[in-house]
Order: sequence, then structure tokens, then C-alpha cells
Amino acid sequence: MRMALLGALLLPGMAMAAAVESPVTLYADQVQGLGSGHWTATGHVEVLYGDRRLYADTVRYDQTRDEITADGHVRMISPGLETDAPKATIHLQANEGVVVHPRYLLEAQQGHGHAESGRELSKDHYQLNEACYTTCHGQKPAWQLRSSQINLNQNDNYVSTRNTTLDVLGLPVFWMPYLSFPLKRHSGFLAPSVGSSTINGFYLGIPYYFDIARNMDDTLTVNYFTRRGVMLQNEFRYLEPNYSGKLYLDLLPSDQLTHRNVWAISWQHNQNLGDGFSFNADYNRVSYKNFLSDFGGAAGFGSSFVGGIGNAPYISSSGGLYYNDAHISAGATLQGYQELAPGGAAPYSQLPRLFADGYWRVGRNGYFDWHSSFNYFSASTGPTGQRLDLTPTLGWRFSRGWGFLEPRARLYYSHYQIQHNAPYARAVNRTLPALSLKGGLNFVRYGSNGSTALLQPLFKYTYIPLQSQSNIPIFDASQPYQDFPMIFEDNSLYTGADRINAANQVALGLRGTWLTPSGRQLWQAAVGQIRYFNHRQINLAGDIVPQNQQSNYFLEGQYAPLPDINLIASSQTNALWNQLERLNLRAQWLPGPQRVINLDYRFTRGFVDQTGVSGAWPIYKRWQALASYQYDVTDRKPLEELVGIGYDGGCWAAHMMVYHQILLGGQSNNAVYLEIVLRGLTSLGNASNALLSQYVPGASMEF
Repeated sequence: MRMALLGALLLPGMAMAAAVESPVTLYADQVQGLGSGHWTATGHVEVLYGDRRLYADTVRYDQTRDEITADGHVRMISPGLETDAPKATIHLQANEGVVVHPRYLLEAQQGHGHAESGRELSKDHYQLNEACYTTCHGQKPAWQLRSSQINLNQNDNYVSTRNTTLDVLGLPVFWMPYLSFPLKRHSGFLAPSVGSSTINGFYLGIPYYFDIARNMDDTLTVNYFTRRGVMLQNEFRYLEPNYSGKLYLDLLPSDQLTHRNVWAISWQHNQNLGDGFSFNADYNRVSYKNFLSDFGGAAGFGSSFVGGIGNAPYISSSGGLYYNDAHISAGATLQGYQELAPGGAAPYSQLPRLFADGYWRVGRNGYFDWHSSFNYFSASTGPTGQRLDLTPTLGWRFSRGWGFLEPRARLYYSHYQIQHNAPYARAVNRTLPALSLKGGLNFVRYGSNGSTALLQPLFKYTYIPLQSQSNIPIFDASQPYQDFPMIFEDNSLYTGADRINAANQVALGLRGTWLTPSGRQLWQAAVGQIRYFNHRQINLAGDIVPQNQQSNYFLEGQYAPLPDINLIASSQTNALWNQLERLNLRAQWLPGPQRVINLDYRFTRGFVDQTGVSGAWPIYKRWQALASYQYDVTDRKPLEELVGIGYDGGCWAAHMMVYHQILLGGQSNNAVYLEIVLRGLTSLGNASNALLSQYVPGASMEF
């Protein structure tokens, strides 16, 4: 019969064997010599002390030495670490011990290995002699570290090794006199990055990570480019309950290509000030216009410019103080730009922009919507000045299950004070009322198989008087990307407030949706057009020009015949249906994990005529191939080409991509992206998942 002895509570002899901090609990089939200061437990022995457990065939205890000796199928479990050995000796109070021929497992990292011998130097601090470490399984792991000594310190979550050889597929490939890596976030060298490009040549980046505090860190990287020199790159990050941010600084002294100092700075900060107030900043600046083209893959920038890395026509910077509550949204912001494209014109800087918006319910179905802003537009050339915009709106919405009706009255008021004003007047006022009536019907049909069909005819009548606006400069007005939802806007022809289109028109649309019995959307489609009763309109210059009786037709649709197939289309044709103005098509097949194929076509008359194919697919067991090819039909030449291959070996992975891109201005760049990941240890190379998501939608290499 198995005996359960709770020494600290029941038997004096066992109480003497207990550690001072906590009792020792012993389970065994048989115990001899209990109470003598020396006892022996045999048969399914289990010893519990503190947060540890020990299992063995036989356990002997020496009270004088406070020593436990375990023999036969010894298994020791402590937080985060499990060890198997034929024999072990443990000193309970001192938290010290010796293990013969141990095999160990780090649970969180799934790192494991074996050693000739091991010692516990203090609580949760271990030393392994003539040991190996890997996260791979099998008799011949794909990679492993062989070291004369491995120190595992769970107190600071750090592993250090001495006289270490990295074996790959059984062959020694690299020797290091000293190596250290953290089990959790810790200061130290990170894996280097390597790559090659036409502009920069071969490059090697060596980063060092500073674990400053629990909520603050810094990474300093020394990048060497064979054709440019040495670049210092620093990334500082911070996180607090009410604010967070990151700061990038890049410096390349005496650049061998431009023969000057090259630098870049990027700072993003968000802060909650409490009581509805918040602050953010997004500042970006580079020393020369081709910085993103040359170093976009190596720099830490990625979200502060238009057009993507390498093709940004300008960089934007902004900052502001904001207030929000249930009814009011207000703020004071600064917005500036740095031009990058040759001959490109960045938008006007707004220094500052003040705005106050509000929304209130009026009665049961009414509402009052208020928009106001004050902008100071600044530029190095052309007119500059201030603009005050006031846009109050009073509306009422009646809605039932069969449809809705929404009349609305709006006023556009703008006041300009213009400097460098030729040929404009010093002060300009514009007041335009806008009346609209929007409505729609809902026709729902339920199929016998549980499917649902919804058909929605929509209309919106809008009236805005015709008024020449050629006396107003263009600060932020532009012609938007027009689509089906845009035709139901009051000012459907322009963005910004400098141009308000005339309107005596009705927008007509039809939208339909079909849901399968399971609730999956099988298809959705919409078509719409504007019918004009006014035959004159203002153009972007503000002049009155003739207008057709009908707008283009706008169409959009999505069809998913199977859950893994998605067809998306949007187009624009002229009013006679005999000329295509714009067409975007995508066919995407996602049959399973790591499998995707995309077919794309993009056409805008006079601007874009491009087609492309991209995809990722497993090709053999653990191998995956991916590619992207984008072709300019007009110029009859490729725009972007990407080919990659990856291998996932479980405990290690690698992928390589070769990339060719035509940059803004016609310059081309060839680059090689390579990454090798030793799971549970480190990675070598430069991560490229961001490149994948941009050029192979739906693909990823989750290494």
C-alpha cells in the first residue's frame, strides 16, 4: 500500500527533514528508517518541496547534510524546466544539486538537450557541462548548439554558452567562444541582417537591443553598405498607460554616392490627456529626395507617406491636440509636407488647422450636424492665406423595415483672406445652400432553402446653385476617386472646400445582395448614375463649363461562388456604355493555408493600364514558392517582379526573395531578401512579410 507522509504536519521525524521555508511531502510505496535522520523511500517515489517535484525509483535522505539522493528514472520538474536523469543529488535548503547525464526541456521555448553533468548553483540557476541545445526533434536535429558549458539563469531569463559550435544538419558551420540569448526580452545583440541591392550593394546590419525598462527599449543598428558606407540606425520605443510612441533616427556620414551626410528622422507619438483630450504627433523628414527609394527596405519608416516605400511623391508630417465627447469633436492640428518626386507638387501645408464639429439629435428623427474649420495654407510659391469654413446641416430621417426617407438642408459658407493674392482679391466670401432628399426601398426575398436576397433601389435629389469660383485659389480641392458611394454625396465632384459643385440632379442606384442559408455573402452588386437637370457646371479651375445630361455609370460587384474564391470588380463607363473609363478587377483563390493566387487588372483611361499575377503555393512537402509579376500594358514593360522560395523545417525556416522594382522617376532597383530562422534561438537576415502583403495579397510566410 502506498504511504502518504506529510512530515511537517504529522510526524516529528519528517518535520526535521522539511526545509525551513516550506514542508516536504513524500509519497512512496515503502519508507525505511523514518525518524532516524536517515531514511530510504522506494517504489514510485514522489517528493514535493516548494514549487518543485521530484520523481524516482529510490530516494535517500541524509538529515545531517540536508541532502536527497535520487536514483533510477529521476525526473525533476520546476517552473519552466523539466529534467530527466539516472541520478541526482539535491540540497533542499541551499537550492543546490548535481545531476548526472541530464536531459532537459525548457517548456516555453520548447528548447531541449542533454549534458554530461549538470549543477543547480542557486534557485533557478543551472550550469550544464558538455551540453547541447536545440528546438528540433529526432536523433539528428536540423540544428543544435554544442557547448562546453551552458548557463541557464531563469531569474533573469538568460542563457549563455562558452566554446560553442553551431551544427547544421550534423555539420559544424560556426564556432563562437561566447554566445548569449534571452529567454525573454533582454539587452544584447540581435541577429544580424544581410541583403543586397543595386543602389546600395551588399549590406550587413548588426543590431544591439537595450532593455531599458519594462515599458521602454532601444535598438541601435550599425549597417554597412558596400557602395554607401556605414549607417547608424536607432529605434527608440516607449509605452505608458496614457501615451506611447517610437522614434527613428538614421545617419550615414559622408555617403559615397551623394558625397554628403545622409540622415532621416521619424517620430510617432500618441497620448491620452484625459477628460476627452488627446495629442498625437507624426513627424518625418529625410535629407534628400531618394532616401526612401534607396533605404526604404532598411529604414524603419512605412506608414507616413503616399505611394509606398520607394515610390512616395512626398512625406507628410502632422501633429495635433484633440477633444472628443458624445456630441463634439474638435482639434488644433499642424500638417506639413516634404516633396520627394522630381517636379512633384506636394499639397499646401496647413499651419494650423482648427476645427470643431458637432452632432445632436433633434426630436425623435431629426438631427443637427455642424462642421467648422479654420485653415492657414502655406507654400513656398503661389497664393497663401486663411480660410474659414462653416457648414451647418439640419436633417430628418424616417426609417422603416421597407425603406427610408431623409430630407436635408445644408449651408456652405467660406471666407478667404489671401496673401500673394494675384490674380485673386484680398478677401473672398462664398455662400451656397444645398438641399437634398435621399431615399430607398428594401425588397427582401427569403428562399425555400434558407437563402436571403435583398434588393435596394436608391435615389438622392440634390440642389446647389451654380456659382463661379474662379476667384478662389485651389488650396486643398481635388477631383476624387469616384465610385458608387460617391455619387450620393452633395459635393460629389470635388474633395476639400475650395470647390463646391453645382447641382440640380438626381442620383439613381440599385444595390443587391444574396446570402446563402449559412449567412455567407454569395454576391453583392451595385450600379448607379447621376442625371443632371442643369446643363452647366464648374470645373476644377472654378470656371463655368457645359455639362452633359448624364454622368458616367458606376458599377461594383463581388462574387464568391465558393468560400475560397472571391471575384471583385469596380468600373466606370461613359453614359452611352460605349467607352470604358476605369476598370479594376481581381480574382483571388484561397484554397487553404499558405495557398493563394491573385489575378489583377487596373485601367484608368489616360493614366493606368496594368495587369499582374501573384501567388504563393506549397510545392513539395515543406517547400513554398511565391511570385508576383506586374506589367505596364501601355509602356510594354514590367513594373515589379518578385520571386521567392521558402522552407519550413519545423524548428527552423528560411526564405529568399529576389525583387525588381521601377521606382518613381524611372529609376530601377534590384534587391535580395534573405532570412533564416532558428526557432527558439535567433533569426538571420531581414524579415520581408511586409513586402509580401503588399505584392502578394493574402500570402504570408509565418516563420
